[in-house]
Amino acid sequence: MAHSKLDLYDFLLLREIRAARSVTGASEQIGLSQPAVSIRLGRLRDHFDDPLFVRTSEGMMATPFLEKLLPHIEQAINLLNPEGGSYKPFDADTSSRRFRLGLSHVAQLVMFPEIVAALRRSAPLVQLDSVDLDPSTGNLLESGKLDLAIGYTIDLHHGFYQQRLFAENYSCIARADHPRVSKALTRKQFLQEQHLALVAPTTGHSRLDKALEERGVQRKVAVRVSSFLGLERIITSTDLLAIVPSRLARTLALGGRILPLELPFPSLSYEVRQYWHERYHHDAGNSWMRKLIFDMFTNLPPAFTYQADGRTGSPDPASAPG
Repeated sequence: MAHSKLDLYDFLLLREIRAARSVTGASEQIGLSQPAVSIRLGRLRDHFDDPLFVRTSEGMMATPFLEKLLPHIEQAINLLNPEGGSYKPFDADTSSRRFRLGLSHVAQLVMFPEIVAALRRSAPLVQLDSVDLDPSTGNLLESGKLDLAIGYTIDLHHGFYQQRLFAENYSCIARADHPRVSKALTRKQFLQEQHLALVAPTTGHSRLDKALEERGVQRKVAVRVSSFLGLERIITSTDLLAIVPSRLARTLALGGRILPLELPFPSLSYEVRQYWHERYHHDAGNSWMRKLIFDMFTNLPPAFTYQADGRTGSPDPASAPG
């Protein structure tokens, strides 16, 4: 067995390959090139006289020897790097790091454009990817293939942090020149008109039908979709109504073709949060991105203010998100 000296990067490399299940993923996290990671891994295999990782259909999996060694590796990392993983410095002015955000479709339409604009101002070289939320979101966060996830309650197991951003409620939308609906929407109109409904079991919107049922509301659903992407075109070319998150209603109304309306019954609300894995809680770049998003979206005011005469208006511009 070889007895070469080990350093922090060796321990980090083993931890990151196990999490990412690939040499490429590990190299992105610890800031070493892929050839450098491969060379170090070869030396570690010689040092421990064990393959450490084997290739499988699910990526590179740790050997039983390495699995038993990992708790001791974590202890070594904590001793050598008390910051808990902030081994990769982050400078917003010069960094070209690529961040990957897992977003609900509503967040992609409403929040993502604002995040992109903020990054262009404060971190012009940073790159940004938007990824759909799905059942693999937790695994992607844990492996580092996603930096953050943003949306309604996401089913994540132990080891994740979450942070409340803002509360959201629902509004109804119709085309601006709808022949029977204008300004205020009555309960009778709501029940008589045909509707478009979103069917998305993995999102917070899945609670809507149950909430409507509890309020004695039964929609005449003529069209069902699996995403709000393309919603504006459907609504503007039909007489259908749709219930959407209020901030999405505001976004769609900006073009003047969509009419946002207050629901004629008490609406449910939900909280939008951001989520990340504890492995990246102290990562300098992840921490910077979390703070940027929190500062932009925390405790937003209601997307619309509703007047007693049924008119719908935007909140005071001073309180709108920047």
